[in-house]
Amino acid sequence: MMRTNIHYGGQEYIVPKHASDLKVEIEEILATGSAGWLRVNHGRGQLQVADLLIHPGVSIGLIDTSDPEHSAGLDDDDD
Repeated sequence: MMRTNIHYGGQEYIVPKHASDLKVEIEEILATGSAGWLRVNHGRGQLQVADLLIHPGVSIGLIDTSDPEHSAGLDDDDD
């Protein structure tokens, strides 16, 4: 199962993607030089669709919880 938890504005959101794919998507938004929206899910059980505004200077944390080899992959060099 692909899943990444996102911490943004003191809240937790969920996206059914690997963190590496989200990093690419966020970097593409930032490369435009304008703010952009990232579609995510919010809540537990019945998820609600939410959009996060991504722009330079915004703090966002990604935690890949897809499966054991991705959530513990601190030795991966994908930066």
